[in-house]
Amino acid sequence: MEVVPVSVGEASRAWDEQHLDLDAAATQIADADTSGFTTHVRGAATRFLAQWQRHAEGLGTVSEQRADGLRTTIADYVTSDEATRGDLVALLTYTQEVR
Repeated sequence: MEVVPVSVGEASRAWDEQHLDLDAAATQIADADTSGFTTHVRGAATRFLAQWQRHAEGLGTVSEQRADGLRTTIADYVTSDEATRGDLVALLTYTQEVR
């Protein structure tokens, strides 16, 4: 399997943006005013808004978790590459003849 590490970083930022957008949407939903509705509809509108707010917050949380997971993947790439670099540097000692 081949993965381009930079694309993982770009994807993590995109998930971060989704998280911020969904948090902003949840805040706007929470701030919505139902006082313009009649008393017969206001309860349903309030419940509808509360459910949508929770839904948006939940999606935002999932987005942030995905971004965190991708950042962990990037950190693993860096750690692996650093270990490989150390092994390659150690090989340099064998590039010259010893007499």
